[in-house]
This record gives sequence, structure tokens and C-alpha cells, in this order.
Amino acid sequence: MSMKLYNSQLSPYSARVRLAIYAKGLDVTIVDGFSTPELEAELCRLTPMQKVPVLVHGDVVVPESEVICEYLEDLGVGPSLRPDDTESRARMRLLSRLGDLYVMEPMTKLFGQINPKGRDQAFVDARMAELDSGMAWLDHYLDGSPYAVGGKLTLADCALAPMLFFYKQIGPMFGFVDPFARLKSACDYYKGLQQDVHAARVIEEVEVALKRVMGAKG
Repeated sequence: MSMKLYNSQLSPYSARVRLAIYAKGLDVTIVDGFSTPELEAELCRLTPMQKVPVLVHGDVVVPESEVICEYLEDLGVGPSLRPDDTESRARMRLLSRLGDLYVMEPMTKLFGQINPKGRDQAFVDARMAELDSGMAWLDHYLDGSPYAVGGKLTLADCALAPMLFFYKQIGPMFGFVDPFARLKSACDYYKGLQQDVHAARVIEEVEVALKRVMGAKG
């Protein structure tokens, strides 16, 4: 049964799902959910949130990146992206959860403050403080290995790869030249993860999309 992913190349959440798809070697048609009026109308019919990513598998419609990745795992097709033991699976889910709640949440709010004109510095300072805390917590639970858990690519890496790409980009936009300076474990982990062919592919895709958007704005 065919699968279709409504996607955005720049979305870290879509990138999370694409990484899982590539790593599992799945045959999924990937389309930009906002590239044409027809696709946007399809997306609006599929989910009231009207956000990407959304996976369609036959009659099954699955929104939200974490749920999509778990759904793909539950299909039992391709290499497993879950660790084998219970403790490691808990660690995998903890890392994803920390990233979603305490890194992506404040970072997403900062995207609207990138332009210095009209920037609310007090708002930026508060979100940067939240982001610093979230990254410190994430750093605590990483050990600098190339993969977050168990020595192989897991769903934690799918979540963290695009997330840390954006973290590295957003720091300099607000005057932090080296955002990883005090985060050795996270820094070593991110560098090592980029040696994985599937993670590197997704990070490159997001980087190209970001350059395209920033070039258009320039």
C-alpha cells in the first residue's frame, strides 16, 4: 500500500520524518504540502491543524512528526529505529521529549525575532534563557557518542539532527558566535552524527532550504 508524506524541506519536524524514511529505506512519495493550491487544499482536508508533516497510508492519515515516526516503526518494515532494551528505549524517548519541549519550543518562538528591526529584546532574552536551559538538559543526557542511544541511529537521532542544525544557526543570529561552546557532549554528538549518511542527507536538505529562504529575504 502506497504512502505519501506532505512535507516542507525547511521544517525540522518534516526533516525528522524524512530521516526515519531514509534510514528505513521506505518507498514514500514526498510532496511539498504548500507548493501548489491543490496540495495545500488536500492538506487542509486531511488535518484541521493544516500543518506538515502529514503521512497518508491508504485510508490512514497520521499527523505530527513523533506519531508518524512511531507509526512507521510499528509497521515493522525496514531496519528498526528503536533500541533493543527497555532502558535504552526510555532514554531515546526522553531525549526526543526534552528536545521537543525545551529546545524546539523556545527556538520556534525566536524565529519570529530574527530581523533586528522591531525585535523585542526582552522577549529574546527570555527565550534564549529557556533555550540555554533546554540545551543544558539535553547535553546532560548525551555522552558525545555519534548516536544518541545504543550505538545506532534511532528515533532520538531523527528528532535531534534537524533540531541541532537550527540551534547552530540561530545562535549567531542573536550574537552567540559559538552556541555549542559550553555543550561538549551535544557538540561532539552532533559532529559525529553528521557522519551518518542518512542524517547528513537530511541536514544538507534543510541547509539548502534555509539558504534559499534567506536568499529570497535578502
